[in-house]
Amino acid sequence: MNKKIVIFILFTIVALVVLALFSFGPLAGKRKSAAINPVSQKPQGAEPIPINNQPVQFNDYINKDIKENYYAFTVPRDWQVRSGQNAGSYVLTFPEGNGTIELLDVPDNSTLELFILSQREPLLKKSLGDYVRKDYKKLTVNNNEAYELTFNSTDHGQFLTTSKTYIAGLDNAAVITLNVKRDKFVLVSPVFIAAASSFAWKNK
Repeated sequence: MNKKIVIFILFTIVALVVLALFSFGPLAGKRKSAAINPVSQKPQGAEPIPINNQPVQFNDYINKDIKENYYAFTVPRDWQVRSGQNAGSYVLTFPEGNGTIELLDVPDNSTLELFILSQREPLLKKSLGDYVRKDYKKLTVNNNEAYELTFNSTDHGQFLTTSKTYIAGLDNAAVITLNVKRDKFVLVSPVFIAAASSFAWKNK
């Protein structure tokens, strides 16, 4: 066999193996984390927001991981905010519970609401213990179509209430998930509303 052909075949095999590792194998996480922009992790001070007639200190964050999906949000200063596994996402930890902010790819042949009701909520029902919907409503978040799904579930013996706010965007949608023990939901609900309402796309 011609030496050049052998070299070409070997090069192609190596390239395919590397591509597979970065797409599906152990290097896939590194490929995703490599897109996380350090700017996205820097909190910026924000004006206090009155919650239950008390001023609460907040921090602003601007996510610049994925160019078509830049966004900003505000959370209380005592919340811990760190990068999620995928670029464009966060993991949130706060005294009463935890949460995430993630980008959501909605199929072109669907709408955000149809995708929530036909795909996302049925998945929650299957994956969570004792899922019970509490509320579902359409919102507008900074001039963006949005939907809020609130439900109860159990996790390792804990009774939880979760608020998921889905916000439409030009490319992906965003979903803000906030979990709290059920007996604390009424107390922290105003903070959840303030955090979700602060979300704004920055690439329009």
